[in-house]
Amino acid sequence: MGQSATDAGPDQFFSFERPQMGVPFRLQLSTDQGASHAQSMADQVWKRIEQLNHIFSNYQTDSELSQLGYASGQGNWTRVSPDLWSLIVRSQEFSRRSEGAFDLTAGPLTALWRKCRREGVLPPSKALSQAMSKTGWGGLLSMPEKQSVCLTQPGMRLDPGGIAKGYALDAGIEVLKINGMKHALLSGGGDMRALGGRTTTQAWQIRLAEFDEDSAQEVALYPLKDAAVATSGDLFQFVEIDGKRYSHILDPRTGMGLTLRMLVTVVAPDATTADATATTLSVMGPELGRLWLEEQASDCQVRLLWIDEGGDLARWQSSAF
Repeated sequence: MGQSATDAGPDQFFSFERPQMGVPFRLQLSTDQGASHAQSMADQVWKRIEQLNHIFSNYQTDSELSQLGYASGQGNWTRVSPDLWSLIVRSQEFSRRSEGAFDLTAGPLTALWRKCRREGVLPPSKALSQAMSKTGWGGLLSMPEKQSVCLTQPGMRLDPGGIAKGYALDAGIEVLKINGMKHALLSGGGDMRALGGRTTTQAWQIRLAEFDEDSAQEVALYPLKDAAVATSGDLFQFVEIDGKRYSHILDPRTGMGLTLRMLVTVVAPDATTADATATTLSVMGPELGRLWLEEQASDCQVRLLWIDEGGDLARWQSSAF
């Protein structure tokens, strides 16, 4: 879908678009081998991401992740695919480091809030309590020697929404690397992963998210090369209930949607790290999030935007940003 090309010396730049994982994905790349080669590269990237979606989807009832959830609470150990194992290991690492601010097991809460957002009501306290009883990253056990996991709580379901797109971007870029590509930019749902720069001497120029379009146009473009950027926030996905705004991002420790308006932008060496870090910082908030970054000695570059209690825009960014 959606291919275009422009001449650029010996190379040509191509752009491809495809809906993936419920959001638009876009691939830009350059090659001196012509349009058919570029199309072949794009087809391989889309095939890889589609493969991951069939593993990670919590919408598809026959996905590997969904099937794993159906066996929860039965004491069974299930050997999982290398991709799902990698996703679980990375997720549990973030859960441990953040003391539960990031939690792959928040699926029951996600399902409850989807229903409540459609109906425009807050979760009833009983339903919220029941959903919370089915979550908790400590209840997701792993057996590395057999690449197997056990979901100990009945009704426990996994929700990879805070990390899966990043993992997919990394996997797509890896496909291009294996095939000898040097310059590409793969984006999905607002997250991006760059392979090299736009050219050997020029980085990819990207525009970072802002709370309003006018501000975004005023901010200088950000150069991205061999790195990833992820943005987390309630810019588009939120619900207002009884005059209060609730984000689609949930705090797994309380079960509630976030109420602080916040945009977190993270630049990291890979998109999996950027995606999960942005989610974690959103849940922690600006003050605790900054302390957590310092404790982690993170090599991520971070920018935080939030609307304070007085309705004013506040900003903070790491010194490396």
